[in-house]
Amino acid sequence: MSVAVQLGFFDGGTDPLPDGDAGWRTWVDQFPCLARIGDPRSMRAWLTEAEPGEADEVLHALATLGSASGGDDVDAATVLAWALLPGACALARRLQSLSPRIDELVAAQLWVEVRSFPWRRLRKVAANILANTRTGVLRECGVRTQVERTDRVWAAARLVDPSAPFWGGHTGAQVPAPSAADELLELLDWACRGALITEDDKQLLLSLVAAADRCGTSRTGRGSAGLMSNAASAEVAVQSGISPITVRRRARRIVDTLTAAHSRFQVAA
Repeated sequence: MSVAVQLGFFDGGTDPLPDGDAGWRTWVDQFPCLARIGDPRSMRAWLTEAEPGEADEVLHALATLGSASGGDDVDAATVLAWALLPGACALARRLQSLSPRIDELVAAQLWVEVRSFPWRRLRKVAANILANTRTGVLRECGVRTQVERTDRVWAAARLVDPSAPFWGGHTGAQVPAPSAADELLELLDWACRGALITEDDKQLLLSLVAAADRCGTSRTGRGSAGLMSNAASAEVAVQSGISPITVRRRARRIVDTLTAAHSRFQVAA
């Protein structure tokens, strides 16, 4: 199986993509930017050639139409999921060691993110949906850092046989020290609550950290332990629809903002 088949594409059955009929024309009437594409089947090819701003505008229109809190149009959600399919397939390949059902998990989470996209608050559709799909799949697979984000108590729990002699001398569980990933997530959540950075900034930095980890870069100094490496920024640029230079510039701004806020906090303390 594959992510595409799990979503109902390429299975030899009825094509789930809507034809360029009255429904598509209705979308164009609501969002004239969609007229640049021609029809739904041209979406993916058009996105590869479009400027980032134009691509964001078109994807946001589809996200608004397809979200349950927007137009609640399943056809529009289907087109958006199809447009994001290459990124979802790449994500499934990277996470395939986590579960034999990884294609099913990625497909299901992608559909959830498409149908629940907060279109009033967010603009970067592809970057946010794919990042949140990855987070949801990691959480579903029991990856510790993601479970702790939603339920720290359960993440710290340890299952023990009720009849084990362990219980006789049990005096209380030791809470493990937070990991570097925990501390980073806590810092970014704090910065978002204080409006120091945006949710988009947070997702970009998390994507960059994950990419740097996959690239195996460990150089320190100006390279910020690989965070600003060419390989990592190039990978995030593809996911986010922006240039690698823009990725590094935004990451540097985010890091500088957090560093300055930390310095102010230290002085105040």
